[in-house]
Amino acid sequence: MATSVDAWSVCSNIVLCAIALFSSHQLFKDHRAPSVAFFLLGFSAIQCTLSPFCVHLAYLQHEMEWASEILVSSLIAFDFLWLSEDCNTAHILLCGSCLFLGLSDCLSADTLNLMTHCLGLSSLSCSMTVCLFSSNGWGTIGSLALSLPSLVGLRVGVQFLSPLLSPVASEGLVKLILKGSLSLGCWATRRGLDHFLLEVRIWD
Repeated sequence: MATSVDAWSVCSNIVLCAIALFSSHQLFKDHRAPSVAFFLLGFSAIQCTLSPFCVHLAYLQHEMEWASEILVSSLIAFDFLWLSEDCNTAHILLCGSCLFLGLSDCLSADTLNLMTHCLGLSSLSCSMTVCLFSSNGWGTIGSLALSLPSLVGLRVGVQFLSPLLSPVASEGLVKLILKGSLSLGCWATRRGLDHFLLEVRIWD
């Protein structure tokens, strides 16, 4: 079972890496902030794939995963807010995200977990507000999918599945679901951002 879970984990990381880096390349010209976010997400997926073979990468894996998942939802929300000309909220969200990442080492585990959920919820609410008012279905789906890891988290998912599966299998399944959610989020958000930019240009 462990071998099967590891194989699925590697496959999910490879798929996420491919979709994230492709989306980053496609968005680079018109959407720099999401492009950077997807590049970090793809780089994190590469690191997760290679970490079993390198002790140094394994040490940094958790931190890189967590930081990229925090930044991706924040930078996507930043771009939606910027395109909708709500620049003040966009800057506040971006500065708050960077400040949180910088001070994360000073926070206790419970405070860090709470702040992660709060920042994820803030980013999601900003993206959803813009997407729902502009009837942007792809953006809505993408924002939800990208925010899932920071809102649900690995620990909550494992606790939910533990009565049904062994702890190892539960952790592997939750990781697989969260990676799949991020892959879907990258693909849907790219379409949502392109659609929203087209609408903004038509309005202008």
